[in-house]
Amino acid sequence: MRIGIMTDLEGVAGIPSFDDWCLSDSKYYEKAKMLLTEETNAAIRAFFDAGADEVFVIDGHGPGAIDTILLDERAQYSRGWAVHHQFGLNENLDAIAWVGQHAKAGTVLSHMTHTGYWDVYESRINGISVGEYGECAMIAGFYGTPAIFVSGERAFIKEAKELTPWVHGVEVKRGVTLDNGSHCDTDEYRVHNLGAVHISPKVARERIYAGAKCAMEDFLANPEKFKAFCPKPPFVYETWFRKFGNVPARLEIRRHESDIVAMYSAQKEVIPEGEYELPY
Repeated sequence: MRIGIMTDLEGVAGIPSFDDWCLSDSKYYEKAKMLLTEETNAAIRAFFDAGADEVFVIDGHGPGAIDTILLDERAQYSRGWAVHHQFGLNENLDAIAWVGQHAKAGTVLSHMTHTGYWDVYESRINGISVGEYGECAMIAGFYGTPAIFVSGERAFIKEAKELTPWVHGVEVKRGVTLDNGSHCDTDEYRVHNLGAVHISPKVARERIYAGAKCAMEDFLANPEKFKAFCPKPPFVYETWFRKFGNVPARLEIRRHESDIVAMYSAQKEVIPEGEYELPY
């Protein structure tokens, strides 16, 4: 049984801000990597204890955020994919999980919320609103791999369950910003969702272990309950962008007749601001 764990940094307990914690030159970046790696180790232990044969850790944060020295020695580490949006997800995985994930752009009551970067206003694939989770879950689903477990902020857990109702989830913090930031340009949105309430990192790891173990046991006992989540082709990817410095707001559309991964590198159609309606 081969399990993949997609990791990100902004959804980890105890990481309160982006600039001080989430960049490779941030003053607390090594601490942030430790916090993520220990949450990931909790999930790794749970999956092995529940019957996994192999666990692949997919380091999904921009500059990389897994401390490979601290990583559970039984896990395999994945980074530097030839096709970026594939994330190594065609590795014949039996199931996939997420640790440290945040909600999609435009989500209320969320923390450090974005989709890829702060300039994204909204993304949709075949009309389905997606963030980083939705995009990745669809790519995994394209290869027949179901999502079984997620951990991160409360708003993200809600988002994941709306897209994949069968998935098990553990929340480790909750955002407190009440509006969706639709009025913000990129620089404003970057600091729009910084308020949050965190549980203790130690408690977060305990809950992740328990939740991941339960998810793995459920998956082994009831495999038919867990679906490979992906819309049917052809694929249409729409992304609305905020104004970013001198770069104006716009809508970009990419299409592919049969391959959701190839869709991301397909030629894009750009519709300038004023010639489209915002989705919300």
